[in-house]
Amino acid sequence: MTLLTFFLVVLAALLHASWNLLAKKSGGGAAFVLLGNVVVMTLYTPMFLLWWWHSPSLVADITVKQWLFIAVSAAVHLAYSLTLQRGYQLADYGVVYPVARGTGPLLSSLTAIVFFGEAVNLFSGLGIFAIVAGIFVLAGGLRLLSGSTDRSRAGIRWGVATGLFIALYTALDGYSVKFLALSPLLLQYFSNCLRMVFMLPMFIRNYREVRDEWKKNGKYALGIGAVSPLAYILVLYAMQTAPISHVAPLREISMLFAAAFGARLLKEEQLREKLLGAALMVLGVVGLLWQ
Repeated sequence: MTLLTFFLVVLAALLHASWNLLAKKSGGGAAFVLLGNVVVMTLYTPMFLLWWWHSPSLVADITVKQWLFIAVSAAVHLAYSLTLQRGYQLADYGVVYPVARGTGPLLSSLTAIVFFGEAVNLFSGLGIFAIVAGIFVLAGGLRLLSGSTDRSRAGIRWGVATGLFIALYTALDGYSVKFLALSPLLLQYFSNCLRMVFMLPMFIRNYREVRDEWKKNGKYALGIGAVSPLAYILVLYAMQTAPISHVAPLREISMLFAAAFGARLLKEEQLREKLLGAALMVLGVVGLLWQ
């Protein structure tokens, strides 16, 4: 992994933790997810059209197989967004986010190793384990598993469910940009277009709810719509130059930023656990870079 790729993933991690904090603060559901997609389309369509005007063959040359992967990716990303937002409605940011981000890279790294044939040496293997272990500690570790509160258990359930979708879309999108040579920008843009199509019936049925959601959480939707696509496009570009099994867990350094946000902005506690989890993640990053 090159130094440039490393910085791309770290920047993406910072952006990712930031927009997830906005999603938690909004407290919105499906209508809020729809608003985020609308903002993405509004902000990114002019840039896409300009790029398309300069390179029209990029769209014309998309194959049927690539379109199929775009469609499946759109469905999985929509399921991920709805599941994540529901988790934030029912449980704490400090539980849902780290559990989701810990489950996702573990499964996606194993998928890349088993199905894509990516090699893992001793140090990178230990790095993957350390990052996942660090996220588990940040989530509360065994204390969460033995916790008796409904909110903690809900956080684990929705976090794991979200992590499954993270692993699935990481494998799908990683294959698309790495082996199908699909442009990350095209994948992200057309995936979001299809998500809008999927959610159109809900918009028609619940127009007033969406309108009220905009009045209540429009500023959060604007922030997420501006930042979320950029964060993921950076990750997709990183996947083109580095192994998916390394990029997937490295982007979970976002938990370092999330821990800081949680402590400072959401007044979360358990500082010692967060420091231990952060230390494990730093060791994991060092292991991933040891090629």
